Amino acid sequence: MHGLLEIDFEQREGKTVATALRERAPLKVLRPLYPEGNSPAHLYVLNTTGGILEGDQLNIRLQLKKETAVLVMMPAATKVHPAKTGEARQKIEFRLSQGSVLEYLTEPLLPFSGAAFHQETDIFLEDDATLFWGDILGPGRLAAGESFSYRFYENRMQIRDGKGLISKECFRIEPAITPVNAPGVMAGYTHLGSLYVCCGADPLKELFHAFRSTVMENLEWGVSLLPRRGLFVRVLGNNTPQIQDFFTTLWALFRKIVLGRMLPPVRRY
Repeated sequence: MHGLLEIDFEQREGKTVATALRERAPLKVLRPLYPEGNSPAHLYVLNTTGGILEGDQLNIRLQLKKETAVLVMMPAATKVHPAKTGEARQKIEFRLSQGSVLEYLTEPLLPFSGAAFHQETDIFLEDDATLFWGDILGPGRLAAGESFSYRFYENRMQIRDGKGLISKECFRIEPAITPVNAPGVMAGYTHLGSLYVCCGADPLKELFHAFRSTVMENLEWGVSLLPRRGLFVRVLGNNTPQIQDFFTTLWALFRKIVLGRMLPPVRRY
């Protein structure tokens, strides 16, 4: 199945609105909500099937035009089903124009036993664009006795702007080939979280120090400045709620320092 979701956002009379929308099953988006006023537009992205199957190709593209603000959330974890010989793929593209803000917070990705999944994310930022993007990778269906029994998970991500590359990473986890407990992989933990933040230079310095001052027990994590205009957080834990609570704490700091807002009045984690 070739799922497609393409959305363009514009600002009209001070309100962020979706001006172009293309969607194809299994991807679907609910009508934008505005619990915080005219911006940001709150968007819920759905997979209308029971998960991602072998051979599926999902494409998500968001274009935020000048001075728009969008908050994207997902109501449930992404389940990747077994693939006997092939794989499933997902490509995500964000284009953030001048002064736009994108907050993109996914639920955990859960690769089932035998799953094979490739994900590629490409983000382009114009001047003064702001990004808060996070994701979590789980070990599989722990309740069903599955833990790192998927075939592979491959992740490729890059963030660029008009000056070139800001950040790029590529990793592939194949539990049957490289034990996940090995140094440089999961080191005895079961859940992996990644968070990227890009914003202006002045709030970035304050945000970096605020992140470093955060205390969270039972997690191994670190924060690093990117070569320019951003920072990166990587965290290891043993369950989803731990990392979700941690990311919510960092999200609240981001909103306060960078956006001058409180957390939104909607359920998140």
